[in-house]
This record gives sequence, structure tokens and C-alpha cells, in this order.
Amino acid sequence: MISNDDLLDLVNASPDLAVSLYLPTQRLGRETRQNPIMLKNLRTQAREQLDALDRPAAETEALLAPLEVLIEDHDFWQNQEDGLAIFLDGDGMRIHKLPAPVAETAVAGAGFHITPLLPLMDRNAPCLVMAMTADTVQVWRATRFGIEPLEVPDLPASVEDLDGEADYEAPVNSHGAGRPRTGGHGMPKTQVFGDSPEEWRKGRLVEYVRRSASGLAAHVAGEPADLVIVADAEIGGQLRNAEALADLIAGHVETNPAALSEADLHAAARSVMEPIELRAREDSLERLQAHLGRGDGLACTDPAELVAAAHAGRIDQLFLADGASLHGTFDAETGLLSEGPQDLADQAAQMTLRTGGGTWIVEPDHLPEGVGMAAILRY
Repeated sequence: MISNDDLLDLVNASPDLAVSLYLPTQRLGRETRQNPIMLKNLRTQAREQLDALDRPAAETEALLAPLEVLIEDHDFWQNQEDGLAIFLDGDGMRIHKLPAPVAETAVAGAGFHITPLLPLMDRNAPCLVMAMTADTVQVWRATRFGIEPLEVPDLPASVEDLDGEADYEAPVNSHGAGRPRTGGHGMPKTQVFGDSPEEWRKGRLVEYVRRSASGLAAHVAGEPADLVIVADAEIGGQLRNAEALADLIAGHVETNPAALSEADLHAAARSVMEPIELRAREDSLERLQAHLGRGDGLACTDPAELVAAAHAGRIDQLFLADGASLHGTFDAETGLLSEGPQDLADQAAQMTLRTGGGTWIVEPDHLPEGVGMAAILRY
């Protein structure tokens, strides 16, 4: 799965000359033969675009050369997801398998073309799923497209994996003072060492949860993410109260994860995250409409102003209408926009991401009529 970090790496690379190729891929059977054929067609389109840029033939061939080996790699084409993105520059080739189909696209020019990735990344920051019982704890990384296991070192394997033995000793019978007897029947129970069995069980479970929570928190400290807990009421309640996870937990699905498949765990994660993501999207759109309604200068829909704001690092949230095509040439020195071949939406998205802003792909009816992109400005 392509990550947000992968996207930022592409944005920050900014090569002077690059080729970006996108294609939907077939995963099974004889249909997989279509994959290299599509790539050949895209290579031809890229070559034509490079020729139109008056690039030397030798430079063009060197840039496209890595595709030749890939086209002939039979095993590669048998192990695909639903889409593929290939990026070429002077340093070689980058390949990203995509979790959803993309339109066949070839773009040659300065920088990588990232717009086809944005619908896949839109609120696609991965969440973590912690599926826990007394017998096992597993951690997964999930997006809206799928789920994959995440190896977290030093997590206890189970309650039984904890160090130490039970400190419980059963009650013993003894004679009451001054009442000598020879049988055990009826003797009072006068001493207990350690916790009762139930108290001991709970103590061990609390320690197991504490170690698991601390281990996960330490592992993701540099890259925090929303956490969905999948556990029964007792373990889930203890995890929700764990101080180490206090800033991560997005929700708790109360069930026994041992009975769930990977698909079920993914569905459980989405049941928590999807409403949160939709609410964030709606909140952002409401903010945009409020700024536009007030006319306070903190929102814009004019392409020239918007692209200029993106270059200046002023965009907090960028909204692109799905399917909108916006082309032109922006002069960063004069701030003027004229007719030209540049993909303005791609340009604005890259500058927004590079300066820490967020991007949203929205249906056209969520933006004012006739508007292809809009933005909430930082100032």
C-alpha cells in the first residue's frame, strides 16, 4: 500500500524532468497479459511528450530505459494489485502498487504527476488495529482499502508469557486456640498467603495489558496514528484506561477478535474510522463555505490567486473537484496565470502538501458552481 510518506517523497523529489505513468492492472488469469501491453502504450505516449519538449533523443531513451526490463518481467505482472504507478527520473524508477484502479495516464515534464494518487490518499492515513485476548495480542495497519499485520517487538505473547509465578497459596485448616481436635472436619480457615485466585488473575491481566499498551506506544512514538481496539469488554476497558495509549485511541469494537478474519478486522476498523473521516471532511467543507460566505479573505476559488497562495505556503486545506481539468501556466515571479499546458491542480496539490497543508477530492457539487478548486488559507 502506498503511504502518505511515499506521496511526500514524490512531492519533495521535484526532478527537473520526470515521467509519471499510471495504469489499471489485471490480477488474475490470462487478463494479466494486458498489463505489459498497457505499459508499452504509455511508454509511447511518454516518448511523444518528451519529443514535444525538445528533449535530446539520447536523454529520452535513457529516461525510459528501465521500462524495458519491467515490460518483459513476467513474474512481476502476475503479482499486482488493482493499479500501478511508475515514476522515472534521472535517478531511476520508482514503482508503487495501488489498492484501486486508476486511469491510464502518461505525463512527462518537470516534477512527478501526483493527482491520480490523491483520491487514494484522501483521508487514507493508516490507523492501527489492536486485536487482543488473554491468549494473544496482534497489531495491524489498516487503510480504507485493506489491512496488513504490523510487527511490534517486545509485546507479550499472552498472559502466560509474563514473568513470575502465582503467589497464591490455598487456605490451610488449623485447630482453634484451646480446642484440640484430631480431625480436619470443621476446622476454621485461618490463613491465606497472597491474592485470591480471581485477584491474581485480574492482576496478571492488568500487567499484560499495561505491557502491551506501553510496547505499542513506544513502537509508534515517532509516527502516531489513530488506534482501534478490538477486544472484549474487560480487556478493551483496560486498554482504554491505559495512559500510554490515551492520545491514540479512536474507538473500541467490543467483540472477541479470535473469531474474526482479516476481512472482519478491517470492517471493524472501518466502522470506527469512516464516521470520523466523514465528519472531518464535512467540517472542512463547512469551514470553507463559512469563509466564502463571510468574504473574510481566508478562502479563495480564483485559480490564479489559489496557485499563488499554494506557492507562498498559505493553503491550509485544498479542495479539488473530482474530474476537474485545470491547465495553464503560472509565473511565480509576477503571480500571473496564462494559458498553458501545466496541470494547475497537480501543482497546487504538490505545493500544499510540501508546506504541510491537506488535500481533499470532493464531488463537484460540494464546491460553488463552476469552481474546480478552492482553498482555506492560513492567512
